[in-house]
Amino acid sequence: MAAPLGWHLYAGAVALAGPAIRRRDVARLSRDGVPPARIAERDGRATLPRPDGPLIWIHAVSVGEAVSVLDLAARLARDAAVLLTTTSATSARIVADRLPPGCLHQFAPLDTAPAVRRFLDHWHPALAVLAESEIWPRQIVEAADGGIPVALVNARLSDRSLRNWRRAPGLARHLLSRLSLIAAQDRRTADGLLALGADPARTRVTGTLKTAAAPLDADPRALADLRHAIGDRPVWVAASTHPGEEEAAIAAHRALLARHPGLLLILVPRHPQRGGDVAAALSGWNVARRSQGALPGPRTQIYLADTLGEMGLWFRLTRAAFIGGSLADHGGHNPLEAVRLGAYAVSGPHVANFSDIYADLAVIGAATVVPGGAALPKALSRMLSQENPPALPPATDLTATLADDLRALVCPGYDPRVRVVAPNFKRRLSGVTATVVRLVPVQAARIPIRAAGPALPAHVPQIPLSSLPFLPMQPAVWHARRNVEMLGGLALRHGLRKPLKLLFTSASQRRHTGLTKWLIRRQDAVVATSHRSAAYLEVPCDVIMHGIDTDAFRPAPDRAALRARLGLPPDGTVVGCFGRIRAQKGTDAFVDALLTLLPDRPYVTGIVMGRAVDKDRAFLDDLRSRIGTAGLSDRLRILPEVPVDAMAEWYAALDLYVAPQRWEGFGLTPLEAAACGVPSVATRVGAFEDLVCDGTTGLLVPPDDTPAMARAMAGLLDDPARLAAMGGAARARAESMSLSAEGDALIAIYRRLLGLGG
Repeated sequence: MAAPLGWHLYAGAVALAGPAIRRRDVARLSRDGVPPARIAERDGRATLPRPDGPLIWIHAVSVGEAVSVLDLAARLARDAAVLLTTTSATSARIVADRLPPGCLHQFAPLDTAPAVRRFLDHWHPALAVLAESEIWPRQIVEAADGGIPVALVNARLSDRSLRNWRRAPGLARHLLSRLSLIAAQDRRTADGLLALGADPARTRVTGTLKTAAAPLDADPRALADLRHAIGDRPVWVAASTHPGEEEAAIAAHRALLARHPGLLLILVPRHPQRGGDVAAALSGWNVARRSQGALPGPRTQIYLADTLGEMGLWFRLTRAAFIGGSLADHGGHNPLEAVRLGAYAVSGPHVANFSDIYADLAVIGAATVVPGGAALPKALSRMLSQENPPALPPATDLTATLADDLRALVCPGYDPRVRVVAPNFKRRLSGVTATVVRLVPVQAARIPIRAAGPALPAHVPQIPLSSLPFLPMQPAVWHARRNVEMLGGLALRHGLRKPLKLLFTSASQRRHTGLTKWLIRRQDAVVATSHRSAAYLEVPCDVIMHGIDTDAFRPAPDRAALRARLGLPPDGTVVGCFGRIRAQKGTDAFVDALLTLLPDRPYVTGIVMGRAVDKDRAFLDDLRSRIGTAGLSDRLRILPEVPVDAMAEWYAALDLYVAPQRWEGFGLTPLEAAACGVPSVATRVGAFEDLVCDGTTGLLVPPDDTPAMARAMAGLLDDPARLAAMGGAARARAESMSLSAEGDALIAIYRRLLGLGG
């Protein structure tokens, strides 16, 4: 389709005006102290190298927009490098102080053809994300026509902006047709963009990221100094004021002083460079200025906070805040910044930019809209009398949802419709916990899956347990692996009417109790981790074997150095047994076998690593006593449990792994050892016969037969060549049982349950 006349006119005008635009931009940034090298970024000349791997570009023009997308940037940075661009010196300074790990900052290119092309040629983003009203024609066209998906998020256009775009309908359609996603803050913006030609299938109303943004931060030392200086005086804040609003604030302060003696007004102009003009208008008042380093004294009546980036300080000092831009018609500013920090918000009538937020806050009594400045004293006086801060409802995880939608644009195989919650309700380390910790991050590259449980590692995509009652009313799969988690899914579906499909994975290889059978019958689908486990189920099921992450679990490149770091003998042979310490796990059989083998094999060291719960404490004490009596405490060590994500290096330090269980549901440890190039001696329980190829990747022995186990261990310990050959075969076997294959098989079931195909 040919480009419309509006596009050609815009491109021509920018080409002609480009030199003048650049000179003005250089002068502005130079005045603000930006060094010449960084000013060149506006020409698309990067001052940082591009990181390896995929990169997501997020553009937000000003301080407020940039701060609101920081949490989104942090979430996206889990999967890709993130480049955040802004246009002003102030936003650059503030973003630099708050930039999440994995994120970079540069100035955005001017919307000229050379600058945009130079920028894209260097950074090669996999996705371009524009925030709020940043509809720059050249950036959108060059990116989209170059095969880069472009998204407009947190979109908010004023009525005036929409009217201006209606004057260029061809250009508007040309740009909007190139957007892969439009996430609008409100229905008014969405309807306006749809009327201009946005694709309804790609346009949705999500609410504002500013409701999901973290509370404004504040320097603890500065906050303490201010509280000490103010003492117990009452305080109110007039925040983000525009010309004409300072007069209304002063009049309100004069009226409030009659009711609240000693009241201090903190006056915060929207643009700090107006500080001198505002100070001149405060003649007759006792004023202290923040920009001059002053603190409010006992007689200070108005504290002029003519600085930038400190709003988190001011809102923490008050119960009452006037939010400017609302008496003067500027569409208002975000009242949530005040309310989140314990202040009630009052605004004038002009709040179109945040009308939805004001409506929601008004329902819970956290915000008030007054018709004019004359009504401010009454509203503020009521707020100053409040003892408790406003109570906010739980925030929705808009940022996580939006990050999922954006990932779908970066990864063609990612399907944001397949929403899954993987509960893990037990804190202790277990096979189930290990499965969740390792599998969920792999699946999260394909679908929006979140774990929910206590003490999960930070790298696992997760939601707090407290948020489960507030899950969105969207179809999702609840993937349980324990009875208590099946109960939780039933409670959410039938008690809170959440539209959940229930899935249970069973690893058990014994007859289920009556309660478990009752719970299983109420699931929508069941998975067994082995054919043996499936034989104990009385309902149809799919069999999906556990897999292993062969990147995380792999042989050590320098085993001697690894052992030295872990405090193990760098030379000799090390045999290990990991997991819960109790009779069912056969820990005593492993110890007894080594007690017979170690005296004749001084080069061998044994490790037991795990945790004994209170009921197994006597069992553990007996093992220690037997080892001590044999005089082998220095060669057969019992070590404490380590975090799941630290286990791989302990496997890699071994020469031989032993799985001595008397009973096991599935049992992943021989496969984890195999991935690290370590063969196993394992009992014939659980899935061990499927995981260990007898005579090739290890040896299998009957359960609860300590002499047989000792003979198998001795045969390998006394034949280093055979032990090494089995280690190589074990690694090859593990590579055929990938974690991604397990994740893909489960995703097919999730899709089937949600009616999305297999």
